[in-house]
Amino acid sequence: MVTPVRTILKAVTQTWGLERAARLAAAAEHWAGVVGPVLAERSAPVGLRGDTLLVGVIHSTVGQEIRLRRTAITRKLAAILGQGAVRDVTVVPRRRLRQGRALSRRGGGAGTARQAREGSRAGRGRAEQAERA
Repeated sequence: MVTPVRTILKAVTQTWGLERAARLAAAAEHWAGVVGPVLAERSAPVGLRGDTLLVGVIHSTVGQEIRLRRTAITRKLAAILGQGAVRDVTVVPRRRLRQGRALSRRGGGAGTARQAREGSRAGRGRAEQAERA
């Protein structure tokens, strides 16, 4: 008996947990077509929790727009990814976007712009101590 390749690939993706990653990658690939270029520059799919797509946004107004368009977004994603692949959309705040992916608020960075320009007080204090020694 011959097993179809489709059946083998489906079993492998489920066993290795690749199905979720493939859905997220497909959502990210089609994101600009789903939400439009303006929102796509300011938001990006960042994860999946079950059948809920997590969308990182860089500003609260972008998050509100994504929430308002939630039904349309899930319908468009269902047409692209298949029915039931994504049933809901949840907005999560991010500091900035890089290469189509939103970065976590907890991820690196220098803090505020002022801290980046002036350096942190603790850093300056240590530098002054080193110069005195």
